[in-house]
Parts: sequence; structure tokens; C-alpha cells
Amino acid sequence: MHVPNHLVSPEAAIVGSVVAVALIGVAIAKVRTTTPRRTLPLVWAVGALLFASQMINIPIGTLGYSGHLVGGILAAALLGPWLGFLTLSGVIALQALLFTDGGILALGWNIVNMAAIGALVVYPLIFRPIAKRSTTPMRYLLAAIAASVVAIVAGAAAVVGEAAVSGVAVGSLGEFFGSMLSTHAIISLLEGGITGAALALIAARQPSLLESFPHRRMNGLKQSAHRAVVTISLCALFIGGVLSTLASEHPDGLEWSIQNTLTTSQSQLHTDAEALQQKMALAPDYEGDYTGLLATAGILLCAWISTPSRRKQQQAKEQ
Repeated sequence: MHVPNHLVSPEAAIVGSVVAVALIGVAIAKVRTTTPRRTLPLVWAVGALLFASQMINIPIGTLGYSGHLVGGILAAALLGPWLGFLTLSGVIALQALLFTDGGILALGWNIVNMAAIGALVVYPLIFRPIAKRSTTPMRYLLAAIAASVVAIVAGAAAVVGEAAVSGVAVGSLGEFFGSMLSTHAIISLLEGGITGAALALIAARQPSLLESFPHRRMNGLKQSAHRAVVTISLCALFIGGVLSTLASEHPDGLEWSIQNTLTTSQSQLHTDAEALQQKMALAPDYEGDYTGLLATAGILLCAWISTPSRRKQQQAKEQ
């Protein structure tokens, strides 16, 4: 659902950037005093998992398009809404700046559509009331499916609204709206199934990792978090290094909808933004056989670097 440069006008891009920066500022203020340093490895590991998972485009039957995990609900369930939003926002920015996945003009709206709607809006309004403060895996499965469907469909509708306000697309916005909702309704079930299965497994095996767990405290995530970092890191490396090579070449739901319903007019600014993005990118469109593995490993390296040494942990306890 990464919006490309040519779907938004410069004016809309400015508004999206302002909204995204404001939300990020609020998120940083909220998590700064509530997130101890020893939880940072878990944040980086979850970020690596989301990054790797988004590289895998799964074909949707024989319909001609594909879908991938967005991860807003998963991030919020593991890290809390604001920290989950920040983590996913970082992933989206990394994708745009280093891999040309999503336009830099549309970066603000991509953060809103993919991170803010899921983690900050749908998670507290849909997921929490269903999951409640329970450890029952089935509750998490149902909550994840319901929240994922709402988050993905709402994000798709937001893309149509942004395209309509921008006025750079030529074609039937009604057809575009219908295509976006129909394709992403199906993709949302895929997202919900994957997210629900993961959270149900965590609820059954290590419920203290879930943000909604009754006795969850970020300060109390010690050995459980350490095991989670190792497990999540291994999963991220496997997905980024192995499964990403099997990703479908079909366009995703947004690309497919644009191809079938719209044409877009690019200004000189759009052309310049595309050129700049190509120059900044380390691996445009994830070119290279080992890009997924190297990028995932790079994110996980940050998790290792941010892990406090035992000496620092002991000093923190003594203080």
C-alpha cells in the first residue's frame, strides 16, 4: 500500500508531512519516559521483522495482484500503540529512502495510512475491546482479524481520498475506490490471518510479551524479552534472507488498482523527486540477491548495539 510519488500533489505532500511529523513528535514525547533502554533490542527486532515481512508479496489466487503484511496491529500489540507506530514509521521511512519503496513525496501519507491508522486508531478502538486483558489465544486471533480488516480497508480508503484531493490522477475515482476496497478487503484477511496466528501463538506461549497482558510492564520485560528478541530475529533473518526471494512479481493491490483505473500526470517536481530518490537509494526496488538478508541483518545489528551490557544492567539495578 506504499503510495508512489505521482499519486499525490506537492500541496498534499506537504500536508501529509506535517501530519506525520506531528504524530511522530507526540509519539517520541510519550515513549521517551516510559521505554527503558533494555527494551530497545525488542523494538529493533520487531522493526526487522516488519521490514522483512513487507518484502514478501503473496499472490492473491489468480486475480493478478499480490499483498503483503503491513504490521500496524502486530507492532502495537507487541510494543504498544505509540512505540509500535514509531517503529513502523521508521521501517516505512527506511523503505522509501534506501529502497525506493513508496514515494518520498508521499512518505508522510504512507506513515499515516500504514502506521498511524492501524497502531494509533484501530488498535485501541477495535483490537483492545475484543482482546480485552485476556490470555486466551482465540481472543487475540479474532481481535487481530477484525482490527486488520478495518485498518487495511481504512488505509486503502485514505489513499483514494488523498488521490482525490491531489487531483493529479486522470480516470474514474469511483472505479479506483471500488478497486482499492475490493482488493484490500481480500488482502486484509491475509493480514489478519497472519497477525492473528502470530499473536495467538504468543498468547499461548509467552503472553507477557503482549501489550494488553494484565501484568505487562515494559520495565519487567527481562528474560522473556531476551528470548523474544532471539526468536524474532531468527524469524526476520529467515523471512528476509529466504522467503523474500520467493516474493510474487505481481503488482500489489494499490499498483494493480492504479494500472486498471487511473493514469497520472507527473509534474517536474514529481520527476525530480523520483530522480533524487533513485540517487539516495542503496538498492532501488530491492535489487540484488542478498538485499533482504543484508538489510534485515543491518537492522538487527542495531538491536545488538543497543543491548545494554551486563555491567550497565547491574549499575542500573544498583541505582
